[in-house]
Amino acid sequence: MSLIREWTFGNHTARWEEPDLLRLTWRGPTRVEDVDSLVLIVKAVAAERPIFVISDVSQSTIDKAARERFSQSLHAQWFHGLVYVGADALQRAITKAIVIALYLTGKWRVDIEFADTEDEAQRIVSRIRRARGVPDPHRESAVPLSLQEPQAMA
Repeated sequence: MSLIREWTFGNHTARWEEPDLLRLTWRGPTRVEDVDSLVLIVKAVAAERPIFVISDVSQSTIDKAARERFSQSLHAQWFHGLVYVGADALQRAITKAIVIALYLTGKWRVDIEFADTEDEAQRIVSRIRRARGVPDPHRESAVPLSLQEPQAMA
């Protein structure tokens, strides 16, 4: 059975799904305190290996101070990939601006993608897994059958 942990911070929630997926649901305004809470969660779950994050931002906003804290506090080595679900044009532009600034400073090499639905986000994570060679815990691994040669009985 896979371990699922959940956190609530402000109006937002985080759900950890072993071995490497963090699902975030952002509701309402995102403030610096929310970012600080998220950073503690990510540090804990990404301590052993990089993770994937799917963030539903369809019902949220983020203030300037929180955006700045995100760019200062998140570390690329914590992530395989980030996927934002339901981002409107402004949220996409803000996120892209933050990512470009981080790329230019050399602090960020993690792809950030956008999806319209959770299903699409999950497909993006699967694609990133394949590209990075990260095992997919939701797929059965193909284990070759070992067949014994027939033995003649005397």
